[in-house]
Formats: sequence, structure tokens, C-alpha cells
Amino acid sequence: MWELWQWDGRYIKGKKLKRSKTKQTVMNHAKKHIEYSNIVKGNKKGEFFFEDADGRSVGMLIER
Repeated sequence: MWELWQWDGRYIKGKKLKRSKTKQTVMNHAKKHIEYSNIVKGNKKGEFFFEDADGRSVGMLIER
């Protein structure tokens, strides 16, 4: 299962936006609802961060 999380002003895993079986479905949802300019791979397997133009994380994609 893939989960899409959005920054809520305090925590990067603040607001869960979407949970789906496929990564492509979650990525399409992220394009519509999160304003990001770059995707960075995290330290763990199945972990990705969405960053804005300044390099701050505004969302997170996790495989559970």
C-alpha cells in the first residue's frame, strides 16, 4: 500500500491525503493536490519526499 502525506505546517506526516495499492494512482493525486517542484528519494526503501522550489519538504510518499 502506498500512502500520500501532506505537510500541515508542523509535521511532514501531518495530513494523510491518499492511500492506494498502486504508486501511479498516488502520484496522480499528488500532482493535483500538492504544489511541488522536485521529488527526492528518502533514506528508507519506498520513501519519497516532495519538495518546493526552496528545497523544503511539502509532502511524503511511503510504501507500507
